[in-house]
Amino acid sequence: MKPTSIFCVAAVAIGIALQPVMAQGASSIQKAISRVDPCALVTKEDIQHQVELSLSSGKADRLRSQGVVWSITMQPTPGDASRACQIAWRGTVNGEAQSLGEFSVVVTFAGWLTGSIAGMSHPLPIPNLGDEAYFVGGKSGPPYARVGDIAIGIENFPDTKQAKSGLDLLRSAVSRAQRR
Repeated sequence: MKPTSIFCVAAVAIGIALQPVMAQGASSIQKAISRVDPCALVTKEDIQHQVELSLSSGKADRLRSQGVVWSITMQPTPGDASRACQIAWRGTVNGEAQSLGEFSVVVTFAGWLTGSIAGMSHPLPIPNLGDEAYFVGGKSGPPYARVGDIAIGIENFPDTKQAKSGLDLLRSAVSRAQRR
């Protein structure tokens, strides 16, 4: 047998031998992710408050004085290695949209966050949040926090005057996850 053939046979044998171990690991990851509903980690009140904070100066007050009606929808979207909640908001005055947007709350396995951070040359940590937290991808990236064996992130939320990229929503989500 050629050395490359031996290597291929050995690799296949190791892969077959590790399948039950890998399946068990994948199973425990799925269990960890499945026990946390990303749509239950934030409230509509939290979302509305943060959306209002993201509006330009005076716009939230103007909309309130005009009788803005907020509509916030939450749609769970399961995945293989993560679960997400797609959240959309719409603020209307007299039936006309004045503010609208969407973002996601993501729950994935903690190893994803650890691996993402390991691949960054200058990770940007977020202090005092979960077991560890970072802006994934640097300053402009979404905030993610590890809570035990899961990671929670807020993706595509606008900056507010007080926080970047939905960081305050992530703080609320982490707090709820820690209480479960």
